[in-house]
Amino acid sequence: MKKPALNSRRDVIKALSIGTATSLVAASTTRAESVTPSQTEGPFYPDIDNDLTFVNSRKDRAKGDYLYVYGIVQDTEGNPVNGSLVEIWQTDFQGIYDHAGDENHAKKDPNFQSFGRCVTNAQGHYIFKTIRPRYYAAGRGFRTPHIHYKVWRRGFHDLTTQLYFEGESKNAEDGLYRQLSDDEQKRVTISLRPATDVHPKVQERLSSDFKDQAPVSHSLIGRFDIVLKIVSES
Repeated sequence: MKKPALNSRRDVIKALSIGTATSLVAASTTRAESVTPSQTEGPFYPDIDNDLTFVNSRKDRAKGDYLYVYGIVQDTEGNPVNGSLVEIWQTDFQGIYDHAGDENHAKKDPNFQSFGRCVTNAQGHYIFKTIRPRYYAAGRGFRTPHIHYKVWRRGFHDLTTQLYFEGESKNAEDGLYRQLSDDEQKRVTISLRPATDVHPKVQERLSSDFKDQAPVSHSLIGRFDIVLKIVSES
C-alpha cells in the first residue's frame, strides 16, 4: 500500500512525533530495567528535634516569646495513634522563614531551628518547645501568625494543616484562615495560657523532653489535638 505524501512541515513533525512515541512505548514494555541504586541520606539539618529554641552547635537561644504546643494524635474513634511522626515549621520572631525564597532570609534569627519533629508515644502525645511566630506580608495582605503541621502514620491518610492562635488581630485579614468554616476554624485555632498553669503530667513531659524543671519565664502553652483518618475510611 502506498504511503500518503507528507504535504507540509506540520505533517512531517506529526509523523516524527508518532514514530518517536511508538518507539518509546515499545522500549518501555520490552526492556528489563535495573533497579535504581540506593544511597545514604544526608546532609541533614543540624538539629530537627522537638526543641526549636536551640540549634546544636550554637550557644545562644532563639529570640522571641517562648511557646509550648502539645496535644494528642488520635483516630476518628478517639483512639490514640502512637508512633505518628509530627513535623512543624514556622517563621522566627520577626516573621522570617528559613527558606532562600524569603526575601528577608539573611536577617533570620540563626539561633531558631525553624523546623521540628516529634514522634507520638503510646498515648498519642506529642509536644514542641518553640517561639510564638509573627505575621508577615503576603501579596497585598498578611499571613496571620501560624505554625505549619505535617502528620503521618502508616495506615492513615497524611495530614497537612496549620495551627492558628485565638485573639490574633491578623486572623481576620488572612485569606487562608477566612476560607475555613466556623467549625473548621475552631478545630485549628488554639487558646494560650501561661505555661506555669499546666497539669502535673504536662509538667512531667516538659521536664523529660526539655529538661525544664519549670517552664521558661513568661512563656505560653497551648493544646492542639489532631485527628487522622484511617486509609480504609471513605
